[in-house]
Amino acid sequence: MSNSRKRSIPMRDGNTGLEQLLAEDSFDESDFSEIDDSDTFSDSALEDDKIRPLSHLESDGKSPTSSDSGRSMKWSARAMIPRQRYDFTGTPGRKVDVSDITDPLQYFELFFTEELVSKITRETNAQAALLASKPPGPKGFSRMDKWKDTDNDELKVFFAVMLLQGIVQKPELEMFWSTRPLLDTPYLRQIMTGERFLLLFRCLHFVNNSSISAGQSKAHISLQKIKPVFDFLVNKFSTVYTPNRNIAVDESLMLFKGPLAMKQYIPTKRVRFGLKLYVLCESQSGYVWNALVHTGPGMNLKDSADGLKSSRIVLTLVNDLLGQGYCVFLDNFNISPMLFRELHQNRTDAVGTARLNRKQIPNDLKKRIAKGTTVARFCGELMALKWCDEKEVTMLSTFHNDTMIEVNNRNGKKTKKPRVIVDYNENMGAVDSADQMLTSYPSERKRHKVWYKKFFHHLLHITVLNSYILFKKDNPEHTMSHINFRLALIERMLEEHHKPGQQHLRGRPCSDDVTPLRLSGRHFPKSIPPTSGKQNPTGRCKICCSQYDKDGKRIRKETRYFCAECDVPLCVVPCFEIYHTKKKY
Repeated sequence: MSNSRKRSIPMRDGNTGLEQLLAEDSFDESDFSEIDDSDTFSDSALEDDKIRPLSHLESDGKSPTSSDSGRSMKWSARAMIPRQRYDFTGTPGRKVDVSDITDPLQYFELFFTEELVSKITRETNAQAALLASKPPGPKGFSRMDKWKDTDNDELKVFFAVMLLQGIVQKPELEMFWSTRPLLDTPYLRQIMTGERFLLLFRCLHFVNNSSISAGQSKAHISLQKIKPVFDFLVNKFSTVYTPNRNIAVDESLMLFKGPLAMKQYIPTKRVRFGLKLYVLCESQSGYVWNALVHTGPGMNLKDSADGLKSSRIVLTLVNDLLGQGYCVFLDNFNISPMLFRELHQNRTDAVGTARLNRKQIPNDLKKRIAKGTTVARFCGELMALKWCDEKEVTMLSTFHNDTMIEVNNRNGKKTKKPRVIVDYNENMGAVDSADQMLTSYPSERKRHKVWYKKFFHHLLHITVLNSYILFKKDNPEHTMSHINFRLALIERMLEEHHKPGQQHLRGRPCSDDVTPLRLSGRHFPKSIPPTSGKQNPTGRCKICCSQYDKDGKRIRKETRYFCAECDVPLCVVPCFEIYHTKKKY
């Protein structure tokens, strides 16, 4: 996801306004039917059997007939029916049990299950065998000669290193294992050697190439490289957690500049080139609940009454949430009055900004209005409202009216704004918020040549973000930040899955007593070496000195032994065993 700016409606302090809103959303004219202001809809269409809820639409993939999108809509200056929201009947919250809500690893493994890791392990080993079968290069040897089949535990350690590289960032992969003092990261060499990491990275694979079906577009063939992993994770995102009432649908762009059939160019986005996703997020938290990859005309989408691709994308994303009283917030890229009517017929409210050149927008709103004024028009359950502040902005809603409320602007002054705009600003920025949290710790390298491996990095980061959001929901009083959650998750992954012997080079022991290898490495007690001032030196036992006596005073006990690997003084019995077997002592 790109770090795009949050969309908001302008205040009176000089925001960029509707023109910026329109510029921020890319518009591929080939994806949409021709826009014609002359096409309008009638109020009688509300009862017309040609405008049907999504559940009654044909499943043969055909677009609605032209008569469905050619009927006129009669807009009036006042509402003819009561304005109210649907009752929310959904059951938001986590749907899968977690035995320890304080353990970040358990939340991560709700999505990255053993089933998924096993599949990646099989395909990675198969790809390595294929690469090893190729003849060596001109030098007569190949790096694949050193390959040994990986397993689930090593692959999880590999993922942990990938996450760590998003926090400790360096311009080139080889620099993470450099012994140059300016670049040295000795602890990483204790986890995995650079040679092994690069071999795993080269062989990382997700699907058997022979299973990729031909006869499709280049974009669809490309997507097959990662589609099983993408589908599996998106399905987990949707089944593990049910979002709250307010949801948002928006675009996201992952940077990629290499040759790729489905690559998009959006000049108004920060990254401009890349892989475009359509994302549905929970407005309150930014939890990514559903997503689609843009692959062009052949996308498998639900039908819509207006036949617009943008409407079909929205209906596909929210399909499993229809009929429960949800409210979906949209930007002007996805807005269509017929889409709003179709959502409303499926007991789903909708709010969003609108483009004046869209079909069925009332002509009264296409005229300029004075600053500080509003114009509202109603048609059945729909309201179209235009408000002028520094710029003009047009809104559509299925339950708002033209009520104005008093709010504080950026300068702290009181000002009046339509309630529909205030609600939109509070709920529309979920996708952009998720983008911002993801781009803080990116392990996706800008010069990554293999797009599907970079996309896997992206999916891994989205999984960690969703894990963090669920962790915070279950631990509302916990003060753990996003960065500390990632660090704790990496430590837990190494504690659970790192095996002795995976690393061949020793580095300087970490001074932090919460070292992941404390529970998994090979440790032996040794006598504390003599110093110039003391022949038989002692140190305070780490375990004993963490305890308190019956009077509440911390125990002080000296020992002549220590763990050379951890550089921690410990009594031989029983403290040495306790320190290396118990997480909490």
